Amino acid sequence: MNQTYDAIVIGAGVIGASVAYNLSQHGMKVLMLERQTVGAGATGASSGLVRMHYDIEVDSALAWQSFQFFRNWRERIGGTSSSLSASCGFHKTGFLQIVTPDKNGHLRANVAMHKRLGIITDVITADDVKRIAPMIRTDDFELAAYEPESGYADPVLTTNSFIENAKAHGTLLKQDCEVTGIRVSGGKVQGVDSSRGSFDAPVVVNCAGTFASRVGKLAGVEIPLDTWTHDVAFVKRPPQVGMHPTVIDDALSMYFRPEGGLTLVALEDENRMGEAPEADLGRVAPDFVMHAIDRICERMDGMEEGSLHSTHVGRDGLTPDQRAVMDKVGPDGFYVACGFSGTGFKLSPAVGVCMSELILDGRAKLVDISSLNLGRFARGEHLKGEHSYGHIWK
Repeated sequence: MNQTYDAIVIGAGVIGASVAYNLSQHGMKVLMLERQTVGAGATGASSGLVRMHYDIEVDSALAWQSFQFFRNWRERIGGTSSSLSASCGFHKTGFLQIVTPDKNGHLRANVAMHKRLGIITDVITADDVKRIAPMIRTDDFELAAYEPESGYADPVLTTNSFIENAKAHGTLLKQDCEVTGIRVSGGKVQGVDSSRGSFDAPVVVNCAGTFASRVGKLAGVEIPLDTWTHDVAFVKRPPQVGMHPTVIDDALSMYFRPEGGLTLVALEDENRMGEAPEADLGRVAPDFVMHAIDRICERMDGMEEGSLHSTHVGRDGLTPDQRAVMDKVGPDGFYVACGFSGTGFKLSPAVGVCMSELILDGRAKLVDISSLNLGRFARGEHLKGEHSYGHIWK
């Protein structure tokens, strides 16, 4: 006889971990199935930025609600002070969103939207940026958005915290367990088949990251999901540069943040699209390090005296409008939370709450996620901000 659960969550990255944790908080018996190991996909290579600046309200709302968790992790999630389950590794550095002068109006409008949500943010001038971060060169932009309370967190710690606290409420995790089938009868989900056996549940949640499209097909659901493969460099920061904020720099198409005595640098352009989810990540692109170092030296005084520390490569699921899918689709009991297109980590606490509300109550209450429905793609209704900066990844 198959083992029976209230819900099966496919994928043990940060999204799946958050969903499992939140379902377990409502007394559900949850099974997590992971084809490799915890955080082996996009989560393990995430840059971990925690910020609220988006050009679409639903993303900013999810990020703002998630921020309440990151800055009060022990109180919101739990765990003892001596336990890793009590930590998400959040560091407050302040956050800057730099835009080109032609996007100044968009920046002002988006910050006004953020303030309506309650986000702590403001539009500041290039001179203000110089006072906040004297090492930043400001001659090519006029305005930036500043979030003084934002920063970054540790994706692995965050994921493990969700899972450990979910386990404390009865969740079971099976790793090295690939889902091979989703059983449906009478239009309702019955359970899943996997490389480690079959399991029954009336609810299955697809949080499979880059593999979410393949998992969807097992339930007869088509999810338009590509992949983007991104390169990241860590640079040893010269002591004279000093600690700097976390920055998204649209003027130079990059983002960067501190990591102790290092600076993480990644590019918004020159990303590789369309690689198979299981393709070897390999090494960074041949010209990546040169371009990344050129740009960080262009933005910050003194960085030319730094040196390369290390690099890594990650891959995430990318939807046609580079926005997530959070929806109830296909057979009754089948749910999807995928396609976060490189921004899932910072949204993950609220995503877990919203998905649990959708599953248990029929709709999300913390944030209205109805615009993130899967059907928008078939209707040709791609999400785009009223004051859009364009696609993040180019």
